[in-house]
Amino acid sequence: MEAVFFLNEPNMILNLEQDNSIEGTYLTVSNLSKKDSTLTITFPKNFFINSKNISNWTIGWGNEKAYYDAGVENIRLINRIDDKAGEINLGKCTRGSGLPKKGQRIVFWNKNPSGFKTRQVSPIINTKLWPEFAGSSIAFGALEYDQCLDKWIMIVNEVDTSSIQIYAAESTDLINWTASNNGNPILTAKDFETIRWAGTDQSGKFKQTAVISDVIYHHGVWYLFMDGYDRSGKRHIGIARSYHSILGPFEIIKEPIISPKNGNWNSESCFYAKIEKYKDGYVMFYDGSDEDNLERIGMATSTNLFCWTNSIYNPVIDHHTGWRSFPGSTEPNYIEIRDDTILLMCAGVKGFKNDFWSNYISGRANMGRSGNVSDAQLGLFITTDNGRSFSQSALNPIFTNDYSNCYENEHIGGNFKLISTDSIEFIFYQAKSSYPKMHYNIMLRERIAN
Repeated sequence: MEAVFFLNEPNMILNLEQDNSIEGTYLTVSNLSKKDSTLTITFPKNFFINSKNISNWTIGWGNEKAYYDAGVENIRLINRIDDKAGEINLGKCTRGSGLPKKGQRIVFWNKNPSGFKTRQVSPIINTKLWPEFAGSSIAFGALEYDQCLDKWIMIVNEVDTSSIQIYAAESTDLINWTASNNGNPILTAKDFETIRWAGTDQSGKFKQTAVISDVIYHHGVWYLFMDGYDRSGKRHIGIARSYHSILGPFEIIKEPIISPKNGNWNSESCFYAKIEKYKDGYVMFYDGSDEDNLERIGMATSTNLFCWTNSIYNPVIDHHTGWRSFPGSTEPNYIEIRDDTILLMCAGVKGFKNDFWSNYISGRANMGRSGNVSDAQLGLFITTDNGRSFSQSALNPIFTNDYSNCYENEHIGGNFKLISTDSIEFIFYQAKSSYPKMHYNIMLRERIAN
């Protein structure tokens, strides 16, 4: 029996099978009344969406153009649903315009996944907190409570720029944030000048810090897990530690803890490490890529956070079908441990329709598919045998962005953090926006605790 996860309902429905692990038979408009914006479709048996939960769902459709036909280009709210008559009355348009056509594919999107509602439409963190921050695109690194400082500390990275430094923000309520360290970066490119596994971009031309992916507090010491490029363009996972607060000062360990292995599934890059306590030590999941840029997830274990042993079953997740059929994106985002059960959230992207006919003859690349085409969403994988085998949740993807919100209307990606209190649960996540230009934001949703 599948473990009950805190995200426990579908977020994307695009086929009659209500199963995103396969392409399936797409939901299509069989009739449309433009007079009252009511469309008719063939409803699947035991359709998840009904009159009780309809307010949590939107309906989307594409523009019937190459690369713009994924079912997210136009979004409308839903006023009413009648599954017996097979009718849906459409409400306000929140993205794009118009109505779907007869015969067109449609996609249902959950805008309040498992009851988590948007805390505020805009990002929770403003990059203007830090005077030196390059650009407006921000990568969510980690979020932890530091008892020494008596504050929540969020560690972030510059991204989409050649100048990468690491910054921190602090809060007492998880809602209002101010700059830590007087607005200065907590780690700079200069700190990595003598580090052989990091310190430049992939080309070796620009000096930069590594990128933070997780933070662990172990025996009174803060460990920052990060990944960076060496001078030959290989990407490694390494650590820095602080014996004081989560804000440093830091000692960057000279040697990496996980590195690429020639001729292997991770021959080019090892990155995006996520760590959690497991049995008598720790378990790590990380992304790895080869010379063809194919990404898979590896697993490693450690008792001291310095010495890591790769699983003999690596790569433990090499599953690229259905909603995550594109093999070039798969980073782990969140780990939850329950006795011998490991629940792992990771990203998935549906690939374009890239056959020769679609790409080069007809010019209809991407058309004929619906859902998260070229957009990362988050799904759940579960193992009960120490990582030997993983099964994916039948509800995948279990967390998607709100395409009607201009601050997260591209995709979900990067880190993810759940924080539970007695009265409320928060999830912090990273999402890509096209407004006012392409960049990453850190967003917040909340749900009243049971």
